[in-house]
Amino acid sequence: MSRLIFSLLLALVLITACSVERPKPEFDLAKVNMGLESGLALNKAYDLYHQAIENGQDLSDGPCLSNSLHGNPDHPQTMWVLDIAHNPREPADNQPVNQCQAYREGLAENFIELDPAGQLIRLYSPSLSNN
Repeated sequence: MSRLIFSLLLALVLITACSVERPKPEFDLAKVNMGLESGLALNKAYDLYHQAIENGQDLSDGPCLSNSLHGNPDHPQTMWVLDIAHNPREPADNQPVNQCQAYREGLAENFIELDPAGQLIRLYSPSLSNN
């Protein structure tokens, strides 16, 4: 009988321990090499752009190509989005449907803008000093 009670208590402890949500570790943006991260994001942006072109996607209205291009979704300051825009800007670029929702909602703090021809317009991060 005592063995059964011990087994049940052990199972209860194990189940409880597995279901407890552990707090996220502290995040230190100073330990992130944003120069390297921006380069990785830019490479992914060009890859995604070329995939869109190969798939025949219409980029003329300046759509958002990715709300989660690169980074850790738990930390918006590391997240990058990819937006297609025009240079100079056109009215379509200012329509929310053509802008990256993750950036508008604060889920990503960094963005890359390419024009419909795939040329870099702007790479922006508040963590980079050369914006």
